[in-house]
Amino acid sequence: MYFAPALAFALQLSVGWAASISVQTTSGLLQGSQTNGLSTFKGIRFGQSPTGSLRWEPPVAFTSTASQNATTFGPACVQQFPFAGAAINEKIFNTPPVPESEDCLFLNVWAPTSTTPTPVLIWIYGGALTFGTAATPEYDGSSLAASQNITVVSFNYRTNVFGFPTAPDLPTVGNNLELAFQWVQTNIAKFGADPKQVTIMGQSAGARSVASAYASHAPGTAPFRAAIMLSAAVESRSPTPNFAAFNAMATALGCTQAPGAARLACLKNVSATTIRAYTNGASSGTWTSMVDNVTVFSDPIQRIRNKQTAGVPFIIGNAQDDGSLFAINQNNLSIYLTATFGTLVTPAQVRALYTSGLSDNLVISEVVKDFVFLCPAELWGAAAVGAGQPNVYRYAYGASFANMQPFVGAGAWHSSDLFEIFGTYNRTGATTAEATLSSTMQTIYGNFVKDPTTPPAPHWAKYVPGKTTTTLAKLAYNGNVALSNVVQAAESNSLDSPCDTLWNKFLDVRE
Repeated sequence: MYFAPALAFALQLSVGWAASISVQTTSGLLQGSQTNGLSTFKGIRFGQSPTGSLRWEPPVAFTSTASQNATTFGPACVQQFPFAGAAINEKIFNTPPVPESEDCLFLNVWAPTSTTPTPVLIWIYGGALTFGTAATPEYDGSSLAASQNITVVSFNYRTNVFGFPTAPDLPTVGNNLELAFQWVQTNIAKFGADPKQVTIMGQSAGARSVASAYASHAPGTAPFRAAIMLSAAVESRSPTPNFAAFNAMATALGCTQAPGAARLACLKNVSATTIRAYTNGASSGTWTSMVDNVTVFSDPIQRIRNKQTAGVPFIIGNAQDDGSLFAINQNNLSIYLTATFGTLVTPAQVRALYTSGLSDNLVISEVVKDFVFLCPAELWGAAAVGAGQPNVYRYAYGASFANMQPFVGAGAWHSSDLFEIFGTYNRTGATTAEATLSSTMQTIYGNFVKDPTTPPAPHWAKYVPGKTTTTLAKLAYNGNVALSNVVQAAESNSLDSPCDTLWNKFLDVRE
């Protein structure tokens, strides 16, 4: 860790090679640990407990001068594992179950010892905005921070109805993410890092959060200089909120007043345990972010075209089999399309987009991959380049390893790339190729965090959409895992035909 001359800190040797370390921040005097030149601080409270009168209110910064133990993760925010995907999501992302609490606004820092201030990577986890926590072992930042000499920050944000209530009773201002970003800007220099060199990275719903932050900040105002969106972005959506799920919950919990202060007061007196039981039950709805024209906009892609966004460099892309996780037990294309699109598309239209002879399950997997993940990446990349942004990098990730297959037919499944990026892949049964790829992926993203204006890997050109350019980076296809060959430069729109033929008309307000 780089220590500025004005930094007050203390190192106390303990058993063997381990040491404790103290850093003074606005959250208090943090007591962390240091091992092999990497300082680790876990469970740093950055927001006041969002309970009682603060439930569903904008987050309030936590400040203190007291000593705070920062050696264990804070509890996860209250989780929701809804409906058909509950079992597989809990198996992958919540085994063993992590402690949960409504009081959950904690962050974590992994900071390497360095002779100069290090760049910063802020990580935002996925989970459909219904579940997830920074404490998931997959997201441990120690390997990435140490190998790339960057400071890694992760944090919890309120999920499901606690974080995204979409309620007529509530204001639409305030954002958990922005409070964490502000904490980093105020405090990260104390850890030997540079607040002017911040990259934000998220996957799935976390990538949607990154995209929302990118789209909501005007040029020159973002508290980050680069962004990484892994398997998601945000697309055009209706500006009209749907309050049905919140209203149904209020009624089910006995708060039958008209929407407003009285009903909100009633709901704030319901225990978090009772609310969790409801949200994980069969009658619950799900919740997501709401268009407020402050943190979330209905037309983010058009805002990019209009140069109204952060305009910083970004990486965007998807995994080859991003849809396989969501297609588990989905074996009837007609039923799936009706449930998802109503009468807007037919099975015949959809089958025509893909290789003939695929089972309904495989077609559904392709639809999910394209509609939810690949097509938004195409639209974002094209919009940014069209607006004159020069530092856009687009990818598709294709690696699949036998020891990392949590279900039959997973392939390069949704979030499988994270194990390689964070270096947390399963060592049992791991091949040399997997270890090599993890090192390669860490180098790629480390390179981008350090300098987002130059290609993060050899042969990875800045993205230019169209039929005459080869600037789509197919990563780790065909067993290519070394930094020298991990990028297979492909025609920029080689994967986009289903998007251009059908799906983009649902995703882009211009279509």
